[in-house]
Amino acid sequence: MVQGMAVWAVYTRYRRSPSLIRLPWLLLASAVLMQMLWNGTNVLATVLGDKGGYLAALATVLSALYVIPCMFMSTRSFTLHEPRAVVVLDLVLLFLVAVLVYQFFTTLLSGPLAADPASIYVVVYLADAIDFSLAAMAIVRLLGARSFRWRIFYYTGGAYLLVNATVACIYNRIEMHGLPWWAGALINIPHALLVLVALRQPPRWLRSYRPSRGVSQTIASFAPILLSTMVVMLCISTARFNFVPSLVVGALAVLFYGLRVAFIQSRQLDQQRAIDQSTWRLEQQVGRDPLTGIANRATLDRHLREALEEGRRTGGFCSLLMIDIDYFKQYNDSLGHIAGDACLVKVADALGRNLVRRHDLVARYGGEEFAIVLIDTNAEVAEEVARRLIIAVEHLQIAHPGSPLGRLSISIGLATQTEQSLTDPVAMLAEADDALYRAKRNGRNRFEGAPGETDPSTISVDASGA
Repeated sequence: MVQGMAVWAVYTRYRRSPSLIRLPWLLLASAVLMQMLWNGTNVLATVLGDKGGYLAALATVLSALYVIPCMFMSTRSFTLHEPRAVVVLDLVLLFLVAVLVYQFFTTLLSGPLAADPASIYVVVYLADAIDFSLAAMAIVRLLGARSFRWRIFYYTGGAYLLVNATVACIYNRIEMHGLPWWAGALINIPHALLVLVALRQPPRWLRSYRPSRGVSQTIASFAPILLSTMVVMLCISTARFNFVPSLVVGALAVLFYGLRVAFIQSRQLDQQRAIDQSTWRLEQQVGRDPLTGIANRATLDRHLREALEEGRRTGGFCSLLMIDIDYFKQYNDSLGHIAGDACLVKVADALGRNLVRRHDLVARYGGEEFAIVLIDTNAEVAEEVARRLIIAVEHLQIAHPGSPLGRLSISIGLATQTEQSLTDPVAMLAEADDALYRAKRNGRNRFEGAPGETDPSTISVDASGA
């Protein structure tokens, strides 16, 4: 009667809950129902007799199978976006666990091993390990639940499983020496508690408690490992009596967990690719680099093409500067990517502030590279701009442990449109990029132009900016 009331109380919670949380409540009701079947089988054994001990073995199996819905409700994430293959893998694994538990208990309790006290102790210790592990998993999930309704569920399930594990630990040891008349009342304790917890208003701390997102995500990600770990522990315990089935189920538990991670990672990668593509499209539409706030690559290509066409038409040829931060990978490795992002923002700001003409364009080319389009600018003026930009970055005085100078510096490649130049922005970018790599090969913290465009005596800027 008490267990029936517990099933009714859980079912009441099930009806009041939103659809996403209904399945866990149904699983908890199934676990209590297994305990009812265990009790009913014991009643049959008492009324009809059980000379062969088969009903006692069946009752023990039914009692043990309550762990299946409990494991499922404590380790599942219950998200709408989880791949179906993951759900199928978990169900198959739990089915194999049920078969293994059945074989284990029938081997120990209905055969020649049933008279061996050591076999009974193995069953008792294994039951204790499983029961308290289930309670611990539910409590851990409670600590990681950000939703109040989920905290109610794990609070109810965790309280029931913890008290049930404690009562089962005491009951099983009393049963080994013969059950007194009052021992049956112990079974009512966890189910009576379940009725009270499920129907009463939850405590206030349950509403005020709210874990951080990091804690919640960590626990949710860690929960599936507990399922595989419990299965492996069960297989180790049962291998002494059912070696081959235990070995097979243990190996499948490890394999299924690997497949589970692979399915989830594959789905996350697909989602990340879709997000990255959407972000890239948005950035192209907006025309701005999201980190530095300056123009992006798409805007640079368009502006450079227009400048080249204008220069060809009017004779006011443009120049292009390709700029790279020296030893930026070492800067990121030593100071971290957050500092690296801050460095990019400062450099972009310095480049923009030192361009005095509004129609010139500074853009982020990619990574730590920038590009500047100088409208109606010959090579000599472009060199003066390059020299000014190198000094401007030096004056930022950004410490750089990985640079020989001890501070941040830039290298610049210069290309200038001529009458023989094509109006192809790709060719212009390639020419400036080649000059940039010559500047890097020749010592960095300097600028280089296309061959014949710069005076070799003026292409280097020393550490003092002279």
